[in-house]
Amino acid sequence: MDLEDFFYAPGGLSDTCGRATLGRYRNETKQFLAFCHRRGWTALSADTLVEGIRERSTHTNRNRYRMTRAEIRHLVEAAEDPRDRALIMFVACTGVRISEALGMRVRDVSFPKGELYVTVPKCSEEVVYPLSSDLEGELRLWLTAYAGQVGELKRTYRLFPTYFRREFVAKGIQAPAGQYNPVGVITTPNCVLRPIADRAEIELEEGDGWHTVRRSFARILYDDAVHMGHDAALRVVQAALNHKSVKTTEGYLGLTTEHKQFRHMLKGKPFLTADLDPGKIVDLGERRAAGRG
Repeated sequence: MDLEDFFYAPGGLSDTCGRATLGRYRNETKQFLAFCHRRGWTALSADTLVEGIRERSTHTNRNRYRMTRAEIRHLVEAAEDPRDRALIMFVACTGVRISEALGMRVRDVSFPKGELYVTVPKCSEEVVYPLSSDLEGELRLWLTAYAGQVGELKRTYRLFPTYFRREFVAKGIQAPAGQYNPVGVITTPNCVLRPIADRAEIELEEGDGWHTVRRSFARILYDDAVHMGHDAALRVVQAALNHKSVKTTEGYLGLTTEHKQFRHMLKGKPFLTADLDPGKIVDLGERRAAGRG
C-alpha cells in the first residue's frame, strides 16, 4: 500500500486516531526510514519518502478558525489558573508551537533584555523572541504565584510545569496532589485548553486546539503589518513562525479563503459598471433582439 494512502486515504490512520497520535506515527515512520537509508536499504532519503505524509492541517481547504484579539483576551480571562493564563498569553503573543512553549525553562525568560529564548526543534536552533509588555506582565504574575507555591525558582525549572497527580514523596519532601511539579512536563496540553475554551464559550471544532491560537497570532500579525504591502507582511509572519515555505505561512493565514471571497464577490456580478444606476444599464440581449426586429 502507498504510504500516503496508509496515512490519509479513507479509513487510514488520519480517520482513526487523533492529531497527536498521528504526529507520533509520522515521526516514528520517518525515524525508521532514516535507519533504513543509513543501512543502504533505500535509495531515497527519509525526507523524500515521507514528503507525502507531512502535517496537512494548514493545507486543508477548510477555513480554519482564527480568533480575534478580543476573543483571545476573553480566553485568557476564562483561565482560572495563573499558569494557564500565562501559557495562553505566551502562545498568543509569540506564535510558538505548544511543544516549544512547554519546553521552556525559567532561565529562558530575560526580563532585563525583554527577550525569550525558544528552542525550535524543526530548525534545531534557539530563536530569540521579543517579550511584549502584556506578556511580560502576565509572566511576572505567574512566576510570583509559581514561586509562592514551590519556593525559590531554579533556572532549570519548567516555565509551565505540570501538577503532581497524587501525593508525592521524594528525598523526604512531601508534595500534595495539585501542587506544581517544577520538573514535570504537561503531556496533554489540549486537555488544559479545551475546558478554558468551553468556559469562554469559544467553540473549538475537531482538530482545533493550541494551533488555533498560533494561527490566530499569525493572522493578527499579518493584519497589523499589511500596510507595508502583502509580500512584506507575509515575510514578517513567515519569520515569526519560523516557516521554511511561504506556502505554509499562507495556509496559516487562510489566504486561500480570501481567494474564494474574491471569486464570490465578482462571479455573475457587475464590476466596472457597479457604480452606475441599474435602471440605465441596457441588457445586451434585449438590445440585440430589438435590433433584429
